[in-house]
Amino acid sequence: MCGYNQNSMFVKLICKAIMDATFRKQFLADPMGTAHEFGFSEADQKEMARYSAQKLRALVEGPSLSLLRA
Repeated sequence: MCGYNQNSMFVKLICKAIMDATFRKQFLADPMGTAHEFGFSEADQKEMARYSAQKLRALVEGPSLSLLRA
């Protein structure tokens, strides 16, 4: 899913954001703070801050209906 040294931590964070709407809102509002709570290094926190909210929403919501009809 990504090239982080802490790949399993990244997967856990993203999975939790996908499954838990409250956590997802927290992550989208403060990705660096949320990554810090997960124990990410400062460099990885900055990477998480660059993680696109649109990408996360696409993971949560799945493909749009227009893509499924194509």
